[in-house]
Amino acid sequence: MRQEQIDENIKQGNEICDRDMMPNWVCGDALDSLEESPDADFLFSCPPYGDLEVYSKDERDLSNMTKEDFLQSYEEIVDLSVNRLKNNRFACFVVGNYRDKDGVLIDLVGETVHAFEKAGASFYNDMILVNSTGSLPIRITKQFSISRKIGKHHQYVLVFVKGDPKKAARLLNRRPIQGDPNGTWKSPGQEEMGFGFV
Repeated sequence: MRQEQIDENIKQGNEICDRDMMPNWVCGDALDSLEESPDADFLFSCPPYGDLEVYSKDERDLSNMTKEDFLQSYEEIVDLSVNRLKNNRFACFVVGNYRDKDGVLIDLVGETVHAFEKAGASFYNDMILVNSTGSLPIRITKQFSISRKIGKHHQYVLVFVKGDPKKAARLLNRRPIQGDPNGTWKSPGQEEMGFGFV
């Protein structure tokens, strides 16, 4: 994530988040910073789709890597992320398949599922996020007639669970303990627990 994006996130966070629930955004290489990250109650990411869109000139930026280097680093990042995820918790990645320089489709959805399962999480839910069609129907006519490539206007929302799915779902039903200055939460039928965002 670029520093400019973090600055915008902080601005927006100041408008919509309670001070005690403000996320901590870090600008850096995930392969370095994840090892120092606190344990997470939930993971969310919308990683680069290979080099479909280049975000910076930094050689460590996933969007600047070859397909092979991208997939290797991506798998390592997923592994480190799952290691930071507390047990009985969910993770959500929004991804999309993309084409390489030769026009061949890269299965980022499958690569993501494989990486999470290899890291010890289970594939739990998938959804389709439909993007605005915009001018796609006009633009795609020429592209399809030349290459037989269809136009895309959707992404995949992939949800994974680490641990027991039933326990993970119950933890989402936590309620704050009234008057507790420490922000302690309690699940119905569960022990009290600290609450935090990553």
